Amino acid sequence: MTQLILMRHGQSVLNEQGKWGGWSPAELTPLGRKQAETVARRLAESVEAIAALYSSPLRRAWDTAQIIGRVLNLQPISHDGLREIDFGQVDGLSMDEFRAAFPEHFARWLDKADLSFVWPGGERRADFFQRVSRTAEEIVACYLHETVVVVAHGGTIRAILAHFLPVEFGDWWGYELGNCSLTRLEVNSDGARLLILNDDAHLL
Repeated sequence: MTQLILMRHGQSVLNEQGKWGGWSPAELTPLGRKQAETVARRLAESVEAIAALYSSPLRRAWDTAQIIGRVLNLQPISHDGLREIDFGQVDGLSMDEFRAAFPEHFARWLDKADLSFVWPGGERRADFFQRVSRTAEEIVACYLHETVVVVAHGGTIRAILAHFLPVEFGDWWGYELGNCSLTRLEVNSDGARLLILNDDAHLL
């Protein structure tokens, strides 16, 4: 059994502004850094024998992982497969700006079951899910019977959950994942089991 501790990055500048953040190099806000420090302390106090710390290379996730790694004495491992979906030309826009600039794309985006949807100038939804699924399986295969922390993004974490728990997470978009919240998943040869979703008690 492998335990995955999935964590969304700390608050970014784009999160604070209510804008889409895909592959943009958005920085953490001061609050985001504080969130990362707080969750790092919780991990240090409550989780034993963490085998590895993986992270998306995007700046907001990587900076979060660096803060956590210093507390846990682990060097983060960057993996491109953990990137957020590439929103293309929507990156950095607000929801209203997205709707106004790309009305046809916006209408298609609303159908979350449409895996053929492609962000304008960005990534196809199906390709994103396939990329994340391959990455998650790779990490689990490398750390059988161990615990791994993964710092990523809301979309990436939802895609991991949809992959391992396809029945429970068919409505993948509807699950709230706050900045620096913890979601724990056990994965073995028989399937997967969700232990905790969006646990942010350390931030309250």
